[in-house]
Amino acid sequence: MTSQSIDREIRRRRRYTPEFRARVVTACLQGDTSIAQVALQHGLNTNLVQTWIRKARRQSQLPAVPDFVPLPVTPAAPDLPVSATSSAEIRIEVPSARGTITVHWPVADAAQCEQWLKGLLG
Repeated sequence: MTSQSIDREIRRRRRYTPEFRARVVTACLQGDTSIAQVALQHGLNTNLVQTWIRKARRQSQLPAVPDFVPLPVTPAAPDLPVSATSSAEIRIEVPSARGTITVHWPVADAAQCEQWLKGLLG
């Protein structure tokens, strides 16, 4: 036997419990940190964590996140003064694995917001 074969470390695959995997996947989907940050905190490879997330979605362990949720937009009452309606805004939040995207749009321009969303999703 050579000294190289004695010094070599035997590597074995690490095994993770389903509970641990579920905790890591849940932490990734909270939206306040990235998948890479969660993986680093747990000493895991990012690709491994992404594989766990894909498997969890395929196995329906995660709630399905709809691509688009239409919300009704009611126009401002015509008898309200312009100053009362100009400060109101439309707020759109889109959840993502990397975080939440938030769009603010003035209610007075609701028709333009609708066109923008149609163009974005078209």
